Amino acid sequence: MHYGIDGRSALVVGGSKGIGFEVAKLLAAEGARVAILARTKTDVDAAVEAIRTEGGTAIGVTADVADEGQLTDAVREIAAQHGAPLIVVGQAKYQRPGDFADITDVNVYRESFELHTMSQILLLHAVLPAMQDAGWGRFVHIGSATAKEPAGNIHHAVANTSRPSTIGLLKTVSDEYAQYGITVNTVAPGWIETDNALAYLEQHLGASTDQERREFMLREARVPAARMGKPSEIASLIAYLCSEPAGYLTGSWIEVDGGLHRSAF
Repeated sequence: MHYGIDGRSALVVGGSKGIGFEVAKLLAAEGARVAILARTKTDVDAAVEAIRTEGGTAIGVTADVADEGQLTDAVREIAAQHGAPLIVVGQAKYQRPGDFADITDVNVYRESFELHTMSQILLLHAVLPAMQDAGWGRFVHIGSATAKEPAGNIHHAVANTSRPSTIGLLKTVSDEYAQYGITVNTVAPGWIETDNALAYLEQHLGASTDQERREFMLREARVPAARMGKPSEIASLIAYLCSEPAGYLTGSWIEVDGGLHRSAF
C-alpha cells in the first residue's frame, strides 16, 4: 500500500519508547521526516539513532508536552529543520493508580487533566495553523480503551476521570477542521506489550510469565483474543490514519483491544 507521506514532516510525541517508537519507525520507513519529542534526552537520542540506522530520517527534541513554552519552542525547532509537521501523533499519560476512595487530594485530578487534555489542546494550537495553511493534515491521538469503558479490575480512578475529556475535544476539533483537509482521529489501545504495561502486570497483578499474562487476559481482563497486543499492531493502524488514502476518515474513535470492549455499536 502506498501511504503517500514520503517527504512529509511528522511529529511523534512520546516517540522514544513503546507504541510511539513503533509509530515513528513505521512513518520513517514510509519516507516521512520524523521528529521524536519526549522528556528524556537519552531515550530520544537512542530512538533517533535506531531510526537512522535503518535508513530513516529522524531528529529528536526534548520537551514537556504539558509546558506551553517548551512545546511551542519544540514545534518551531522541528519546523526549522524538517518543515512544519503536517503529521502529528499525540499522547500523554498520567500514571497514578488507586481507587477513588483512596485518592482524596483533588490536585491529583487537576494534574491528570492538565496532562491528558490540556497538553493536547496546547499541541493542537501549535500544529493546526500550519496544517490549515497547507490544506492538509493528520492528527492522531493515542488514547486508551478505558476512556470510554473503565476496566473494573484495574484501579485507575484518576486517569479514568480525565481521559474522557479528550474524546469531546478531539471530536470537536475534527468537525471544525475537516473542511481544511485535516483529519483528527483517536486510536484507543487496550492491553499492549509495553514496558509500563508489563511492569504493572507483574507488580500489581502478579503476572510475570507469558502463561500468567495469558491467563489474566482471558480469565480476569476478559480479552477474547487471550493475549496482549503488540505495539506494532497499533502502529500500523496509526500509520494508515496518517496516510493520504485515509483522507475521508476523521472524528473516529478506534478501539484496538483484542475484543475487550463489550458494545458492538
